[in-house]
Amino acid sequence: MGTVSVANKDINVSLAEKKPRVVFVLGGPGSGKGTQCANIVEHFHYTHLSAGDLLRAEIKSGSENGTMIQNMIKEGKIVPSEVTIKLLQKAMLESDNDKFLIDGFPRNEENRAAFEAVTKIEPEFVLFFNCPEEEMEKRLLSRNQGREDDNIETIRKRFNVFLESSLPVIEHYKAKEKVREIEAAKPIGEVFEAVKVVFTPKAEKANEVPPAASSSEEEDEEDSKTQSTPLNQQSPPPRKPAKRPGESELDANEAKRPKKKVGEEGMATAPVVEEIWGKDGISGKVESSTAPTKKIDDAVPIEVDKVVSQEFR
Repeated sequence: MGTVSVANKDINVSLAEKKPRVVFVLGGPGSGKGTQCANIVEHFHYTHLSAGDLLRAEIKSGSENGTMIQNMIKEGKIVPSEVTIKLLQKAMLESDNDKFLIDGFPRNEENRAAFEAVTKIEPEFVLFFNCPEEEMEKRLLSRNQGREDDNIETIRKRFNVFLESSLPVIEHYKAKEKVREIEAAKPIGEVFEAVKVVFTPKAEKANEVPPAASSSEEEDEEDSKTQSTPLNQQSPPPRKPAKRPGESELDANEAKRPKKKVGEEGMATAPVVEEIWGKDGISGKVESSTAPTKKIDDAVPIEVDKVVSQEFR
């Protein structure tokens, strides 16, 4: 026994030095977790360790542990924690990778507590494939893998074991906000799209370029900015030019318009008549300058007599 304890201690020390990243993958029998683990391995380069596959490999070895494991699986029972943990430790140490998907373990609270106590490892998170029992039963009966436990009676026992034993593990990690739940009844491709979101690093998500906004979206955004601007910060409406006494609003606006210089190229000129008042009340309209009128090619400025008319009041 002393030799076994020393060997286990050496394994634990070596595994702690490796500092592996562990994700527990849980779900009922037929939930599709094995298929999705294969996709994760391909896209995110994890090593998939299936507790069930390790146990079946031990059965084939013909060892005493293998015979015990075989009998327990036939009865739908859970294999002792120390047996499964030892197989997982060995597989992680023999791998060159440091990222592991542990599929189908821990199956109960005793498994979970023993794994953390022995390996000193706590999972980064738990990937939980949630699938209705009817769907899982249909999948197991149709997959025809030749497994001894793929019959209706054993399948239903496995369902009950999962509900009674594994759900408390999921609740434990939910309290620590470490459960990532996936709706597993959907088609394989849709399920994996949800899985990819979980495994995509936050840095990559932050660097993703958002789709360009449509013109209507840009207009809505501009309207929103205008509506959200306080009234005291909005630009005032253009002020109208002030009117002089006796002047109409049209005249005031006309005064603000820029004037072109007399004799500009391509412009004909004509006299501008101003109204003046003398001390004796005589009003006269006198040309004060010439101004551009209609545009004519090769036009020459026109000179006109100064006094045009007189009016008496």
